[in-house]
Amino acid sequence: MKSSMLALALLSLTQPAIANDLRPVDSDFLAQVEPFGISQANWDNGEHAATTFPNAYRFTRHYEISPGSNLAPESWQDATGSIDLGSLIAHDADGAINLETLLRDRLKNHTMVILKGDRLLHQHFWNGMTASSTHLDMSVTKSFTATLAGIAASEGLLDMSQPVQTYLPAFAGTAFEGVSIQDVADMNSGLNIKTPPFKSWDPRFTQSQEWNGPNDSGLHGITDYLVTIDSRKFEPGTHFQYQDPNTEVLGLVTEAVTGVGLAEYMHDRLWSRIGAEGPAYWMADAEGNTVASGGLNMRTRDLARVGRVFLNGGRNYLGEQVVPEEFITAIFEGNDRVRAAWTPGKEAALAPDGWYKDQIRVLNIKGHKIIAFVGIHGQTLVMEPATDTVIAMNSGYPQTESERMNTLLFLEAVPTLLDAAANQ
Repeated sequence: MKSSMLALALLSLTQPAIANDLRPVDSDFLAQVEPFGISQANWDNGEHAATTFPNAYRFTRHYEISPGSNLAPESWQDATGSIDLGSLIAHDADGAINLETLLRDRLKNHTMVILKGDRLLHQHFWNGMTASSTHLDMSVTKSFTATLAGIAASEGLLDMSQPVQTYLPAFAGTAFEGVSIQDVADMNSGLNIKTPPFKSWDPRFTQSQEWNGPNDSGLHGITDYLVTIDSRKFEPGTHFQYQDPNTEVLGLVTEAVTGVGLAEYMHDRLWSRIGAEGPAYWMADAEGNTVASGGLNMRTRDLARVGRVFLNGGRNYLGEQVVPEEFITAIFEGNDRVRAAWTPGKEAALAPDGWYKDQIRVLNIKGHKIIAFVGIHGQTLVMEPATDTVIAMNSGYPQTESERMNTLLFLEAVPTLLDAAANQ
């Protein structure tokens, strides 16, 4: 790993930074936030979210993913104002409430962009943000990692039916041995990982990534942690369990078969081809491994552009195939295996008729069948094929794994917005 990192460093001396230049923690920014009680150790605490989520990548090593030179002409017909949040009514525990109040004050929403076809129905940038501000997307990142794996599979580089150790021999003897890449992608690996309340991860997981700065865990990079997972709770393919290590393994597999880092592969296959308006930033660990399960930062308008690609059968604004159409179709149709695995999981209480496939949810809620990329603080990309509607939002809800947040977001805000978009 050290030799490969040296090679990357030498390469960066002769080539412009695209996605292979590992950038350090922004020490100037750390000095700027320190008087306000914010540090590497606590930047991701809920009380700091409004300030830190638009600047998250500055707290860790990271890659900058350039949008490339093929910027899309602005093709969105501007119909901003077609959706008036103040006139839409949803509900909270205290009764009926207008949607602007629910989003801004209750869900701590920061930004939102709504598209219907090529019409821009609504956009707002609260919390001091602008159209050019990036935001930490947390577990929305998982859906991007799986999409990159899907692209690699379509190129004949990756066989999703193969067990993990086929591509990562070091994982023989761990809980991942014998588990198919597809079951890893579907969060059906059956891993036995104990996590604290209100956390989706083992603390050693984030320590290995130096998500909160240097520490004395003895784990130097995500692989050091992943190979310690040595037991399974369920037979693979039978239970949907939302566990970040699955995504990290999927990212490592994708890197192994493509021969490049995830950030570089994302630049080449996705980001430089969708007409993105600005760079994305992918946070990384001390060894240069991307945080495949939660480290992407991007503009909300660019997140919406990805939604348009998905609803356009995987094609970009030029009609070029960017994401394999069969990958998108398979997610939206689901299969018996992912439906059965979803049923015993806790999210089935929110959406009984749903499933999780390739790190992406398909939910049937209040008459709407949606594809959803979901982050644990309210970061969300919702796509409804029936109405050709995209809702991209970034938020800073202070509590993770919150039943209240999911209820307000998916049972109130999203259906209300989709109903309003359907009438436009």
